[in-house]
Amino acid sequence: MDIVIIGCGTVGGAICAQLSKEGHNITVVDEDAAAMTELCNTYDVFGVDGNGASISVLRKAGADKAYLVIAVTASDEINILCCSAARKLGAHHTIARVRNPEYSELMQLMRTDMNLSLTINPEFYAAKEIYRTLRFPSAAKLETFCRGRVELAEFAIGPESPFIGKTLFELRSELKMKFLVCCVLRGAEVIIPSGGYHIEEGDVLGVTASEEDTRAFFKAAGIYRHKLKDIMIFGGSRVTYYLQGLLKKSKFSSVVLEKNKEICRDMSSRFDCRVLNCNGTRQDVLIEEGIEKTDAFLALSDADEENAIVSMFAKSVGVPKVVTLINQMQFIDFFKSAGIDSVVSPKSSTAGYILRYVRSKMNASGDEEIESIHKIMDEKAEAIEIVIKDEIEGLTGIPLKKLKPRRGVLIICIANKDQIIIPSGDDVISKGDTVVIVASDVKINSIKDIK
Repeated sequence: MDIVIIGCGTVGGAICAQLSKEGHNITVVDEDAAAMTELCNTYDVFGVDGNGASISVLRKAGADKAYLVIAVTASDEINILCCSAARKLGAHHTIARVRNPEYSELMQLMRTDMNLSLTINPEFYAAKEIYRTLRFPSAAKLETFCRGRVELAEFAIGPESPFIGKTLFELRSELKMKFLVCCVLRGAEVIIPSGGYHIEEGDVLGVTASEEDTRAFFKAAGIYRHKLKDIMIFGGSRVTYYLQGLLKKSKFSSVVLEKNKEICRDMSSRFDCRVLNCNGTRQDVLIEEGIEKTDAFLALSDADEENAIVSMFAKSVGVPKVVTLINQMQFIDFFKSAGIDSVVSPKSSTAGYILRYVRSKMNASGDEEIESIHKIMDEKAEAIEIVIKDEIEGLTGIPLKKLKPRRGVLIICIANKDQIIIPSGDDVISKGDTVVIVASDVKINSIKDIK
């Protein structure tokens, strides 16, 4: 597939990394020749130096013949203009990054009148991920599927865990609930485990279950945390803005620490939260505002280094739940090694949304549709949600034990109407089902790829 990416910043780089790995023909465009050249050298893609809103530059990049044009520059307006011009030139599909909260109500108009196939908002995606984590604080990361009825929760096995030394067979026998340990991160390796897998300290387990059974599983693991109430947020970023919009519908009580007076005034006028104009990097300020008594601390400023520092301080004073926003993806592993377990990256979330869109367009058979793709286990594996729209020869109606999925692939859930099935070998996939698959080192464009 011929794809043009306009904007070679961190988001453009993350998207380029994902799509180039999947074998697409990528052209990157940016006025910053150095940033463009770096991406070209790193991922072996073609580069064009220039303004992506220029017709001549778009033609030089091949936008007139491209299947997809993605505009992710720092300017919402430039992104919209690039995509509109690319569609006029002949591009089949266009995706624009639109971050300004004031444009939220115009999204539908943009898609129709301006010929945008999709608009993406990294900060809003990050806010939704944080909100899910706050709803289930026991998990370091939580993804939901089948319209929220199924959860995939990640958590680390600590030194006091009652699960250490046990096999997955033994866990299934002891715990009277329906769950599936669908993947394990051990060091840098992702494992799709068999029933004989022995759990060790330091393993990160990916557990699939219904919301009720997920809660019961965490209680059995001895790490269940009751629902959060009081939240302290460092930084009045766009992510904070979108998160406050989500918190309005909940029972959370929040306080925002922000040193910019204008941001403080705007946020306090829009949301029902306490907003303090102060320097949240100072330990005395954090202690004075009650960080030691808060249920959760969210470091959501636009400065990764400050987020990391205040997060480590929050951990040191015993805050039960700490979530850290990291914009530079190359820092994620370092911050996790420093003990920051819940890390959110807007760039990573954006790449996942675009990957879902691209794979859906590649699979044009019409008998299935990719509903969502989530990067899990430090982005070393994927969870793919697929809706089965019609009968598929060789797949539907056949017991899973006879399908024999390929190595590195596991069917972790089947949603059949109102029934959620954590599958066994005797279960089958039927027309109308939603199937969730975990894949490690295997690219899934279609349900047919599991074999």
